[in-house]
Amino acid sequence: MKNILRILNLEDVNFDVELVERELKKGNIQFEKLVVDNKEDFENALDNFYPDIILSDHSLPSFDSTGALHLVKQRSPAVPFILVTATVSEEFAVNVLQQGASDYILKSNLKRLPSAVINAIEKSKMIGEKELAEKELKSSYQQVRRLASHLQDIREEERASMAREIHDELGQQLTVLKLDISWMILKLGDADPVIQEKIQGMEKMISTSLKTVKKLATELHPALLDKLGIIEAIKWQSREFEKRTGIRIEFNLPEGVSLPSKTAIALFRIYQESLTNIARHAGATNVSCVMKKNNRELVFTVSDDGKGFDVSAIEKKQSLGLLSMKERTVMIGGKFEIKRNQDKGVSVMVILPLNEIL
Repeated sequence: MKNILRILNLEDVNFDVELVERELKKGNIQFEKLVVDNKEDFENALDNFYPDIILSDHSLPSFDSTGALHLVKQRSPAVPFILVTATVSEEFAVNVLQQGASDYILKSNLKRLPSAVINAIEKSKMIGEKELAEKELKSSYQQVRRLASHLQDIREEERASMAREIHDELGQQLTVLKLDISWMILKLGDADPVIQEKIQGMEKMISTSLKTVKKLATELHPALLDKLGIIEAIKWQSREFEKRTGIRIEFNLPEGVSLPSKTAIALFRIYQESLTNIARHAGATNVSCVMKKNNRELVFTVSDDGKGFDVSAIEKKQSLGLLSMKERTVMIGGKFEIKRNQDKGVSVMVILPLNEIL
């Protein structure tokens, strides 16, 4: 507690002011006080006296404790407010406490005032420290999230750069080699069959390498996403998934959806992660991919008909894949939901407010 408290006393009876002061001194509380008895002076004191605590009588000729408490909660919500009054009903006292008063003291029992003041100040201090800690934690969390978003952007830029490098440089070099080998095969004519077979094997290997290069570049960053947009990229990923797993994907996607690059990449990565989880864990035979656009939201849903799982248990385990999808959704201003379907399987849903992404 501060060495000297600034006490604002709303009171119009001098004798009661003296009684309050006497009890505070008995409690070894050092203070400087300002006594006011009307609304105008009370408002001025809030703005200029900066009280540490307020002691208020209930009823004054032109003002009362209810109005005073309302002003305090508007202007100085952290300042403790103690009602010091002659007699009030129990119902009124409870109502005042519910409205935010720290305590109430009857003038017939002022001996309790020093301890009430100390308790109110300490409680206010604890609340202030808690609010400060929560504010700092929130600020720290926001900074971490901004950093994570920045790192994610850098990672996607690096992936796109690597994809271009692999496709343009390595792909071009392999293509030149393939053309040269094709030329050599033509020139060799009736050369030794062993040599012809060896060169033809080299041509096949280069053809396989070209396919691998294309696959790597596409997995790093699908060019379709930049050239044709999110819808075509999802369709391509769906076809690739069907070829690889045999799981059928039925999609219902609107035409003409254009999203900012960051949003499109996030949504595409969420779709990839969802399909990966389905392939690894769901035991599904069918997947449904639906995107719906209304006046306010874009809703993207991926559902499967697999064995499902306990959503709450998975969330408690803090699955990295699930966390990744949640974070990507938050970074683009959306809401992420995952739920077990009523019949079978699981649905993953991303809800994006259109005013945030368009």
